[in-house]
Amino acid sequence: MGVAERADLLIRRRLMLVDGAPLRIATSYFLPNAPEAGELSGGSFLGAGLQELFERHGRIFGRAEETLVARMPSAEETELLAITVEEPVVEIARTSFDAGGEPVHTLQTICVAGRHLFDVRQLDEDRVF
Repeated sequence: MGVAERADLLIRRRLMLVDGAPLRIATSYFLPNAPEAGELSGGSFLGAGLQELFERHGRIFGRAEETLVARMPSAEETELLAITVEEPVVEIARTSFDAGGEPVHTLQTICVAGRHLFDVRQLDEDRVF
């Protein structure tokens, strides 16, 4: 998000389940001085979602950068996701920027590799093979 390594960030974390089985860990990072920080600092569920929250504070989506890495899980991830150390995970790091180019949100998602299908599509207007 363009901050120093040990900078203060507002962090929200959740474990997502399907039929009671852990599927992924999602950790969101926000700048603590951002216009929407007050609403994000509580533990309550954001009913309308982040997109609506950002737009309500005048932040229009501009672009996102995303990286996927397949790796072996950490000890904490094996416990939270109820997997063994031999089961790989996919870590997805996505930073979203507003129309002015300012980072608004970084999402780190740790997915159990064997429980996901990653469907990647090219944009219709992108004409590069």
